[in-house]
Amino acid sequence: MAAAAVAGIIPVLHSLAGDETSYYIGRKLWFGFLGLYAVVIYVERLPWISLNSDFRCHGNISVPCMGECFEQHFNKPIIGTWYLSCFLFLCVFLLMEFFVFQLRHKQIKVSAGQEKEVEVSSMVGVQEESQSQKSVRIIDFHIQKSLLCLYLFSFLLQLVIQSAFLSILLNDHLPRVNSASILCSTKLCPGPYNCLVMGSMEKRMSIYTLATLAMFIIIFCSAFFIYSIHHYLLKGLEQLRARDLWLWEV
Repeated sequence: MAAAAVAGIIPVLHSLAGDETSYYIGRKLWFGFLGLYAVVIYVERLPWISLNSDFRCHGNISVPCMGECFEQHFNKPIIGTWYLSCFLFLCVFLLMEFFVFQLRHKQIKVSAGQEKEVEVSSMVGVQEESQSQKSVRIIDFHIQKSLLCLYLFSFLLQLVIQSAFLSILLNDHLPRVNSASILCSTKLCPGPYNCLVMGSMEKRMSIYTLATLAMFIIIFCSAFFIYSIHHYLLKGLEQLRARDLWLWEV
């Protein structure tokens, strides 16, 4: 199921990333993060596939009691949480892509309407005009304020999602495989039984890898968010005030 999902995502990412246009700053970078995210989760889930058989208890314990101890210790989904974080990362990114596509579609329709009103003298002029239109590849956030707000909001969502995911990894998932032994005692199986998780080192390394990736995304989101506010909002307001002051003096 997971392999089929990753195999389905890769052609979509390849087709989108194959587009040479860069409608907004950092588009290629987030494509790379998205592909890296899916690959890392697919690879790092491998040590967790046989988690049920890796959980073992010492002593005279029955299979139902061992299963109950397993459910007591791993009472929250682990791989499912990783898949959810990747899905949310993809949704936020595609939300930005959708609105940018809608904006570009409207711009193309407007430019096509303007071309119909203007009489073209030769095919050379048409080719030069189309090439000049293709050269415009970056959306100006100084003008598109609504899209700038969506751009900043997408970074805020990514920061919230990745911060929550990082907290879950370090505070919930890591302690479950960080202890050398697990004492289990339930109502039906009073015990206590001494249990452990086999291959805990590989499982810890997979959590560290995901935590590192989440930290990188948080750092880049923070950097893009601060840069966008400084460059498109604060600096733009300063330029607008300077222009108004110059017009007032004139």
